[in-house]
Parts: sequence; structure tokens; C-alpha cells
Amino acid sequence: MNPIKEKPHAGGRGASGITGLSAHRDFSSLRALYGKDRIPANWRDRLPDPASYYSQHAAKLTRPNGMGWAQGVCPFHDDHNASLSAQLIDPRGGWRCFAGCGSGDLVGFHMRLTGKTFKDAVVDLMESRA
Repeated sequence: MNPIKEKPHAGGRGASGITGLSAHRDFSSLRALYGKDRIPANWRDRLPDPASYYSQHAAKLTRPNGMGWAQGVCPFHDDHNASLSAQLIDPRGGWRCFAGCGSGDLVGFHMRLTGKTFKDAVVDLMESRA
């Protein structure tokens, strides 16, 4: 007879199924880590107006059409014609480059323009509104 071989627990997991957690874990250090310098819950309401933001960062921005989109020169590549479209009415401030640079919202545009992380870009944009 062959003896039955038992498989070891996958990943060394205990009864809780999660490695390294005990029933009496102290979460105060996690709150201290993630609690300070948090982005406020209403951060989207505190962003600058897309029309004023894009007029500062996109050259030759046209008047918006009936849907609120305006065209301008994309700052992410050597552009001589208007290949950037920016949504100036929607508070999220969508943008799209038709030359292939990408698309996104106001925060994504600022992240790409400045090279900042999401959190730093949101804080920077909220400060620019004040």
C-alpha cells in the first residue's frame, strides 16, 4: 500500500487563511500611516474649473462647441495643429489627444503634465484653486 501524502498548506497560511495576522492585531499604526495627509472625501468638488485649468496648460484653446469640448495644442508632444480636445463644462474635465498621447480626466492630465502621483496631483490641484 502507498501511504497517502498530505499537501502542505498553501503559502503557510494558518487557520485564518491570511499569513501573519493574529486575532489581536494593533491597527493604530495603520491608521497613523494612512490617516494623515488623506485626500478629503469631497476632493472632486475642490478641483479647479476645467476651463481655466486647460486654458493655462493647452495653447491655442478654442471656444467650446455645443457639447463643451474645445480643441487646443497638446503639450505632450511636438504639436503644431490642434490635436487635443478638452471637456470644459464637465467638472471632471476629460481630455483626449488624437495624435495618440492618451486620454483621461483633469487629474490624469495634471499627473502626466507634472509627473506627480495621483495623491500629489490632487493636492496640487486643490491648492491651485485656493
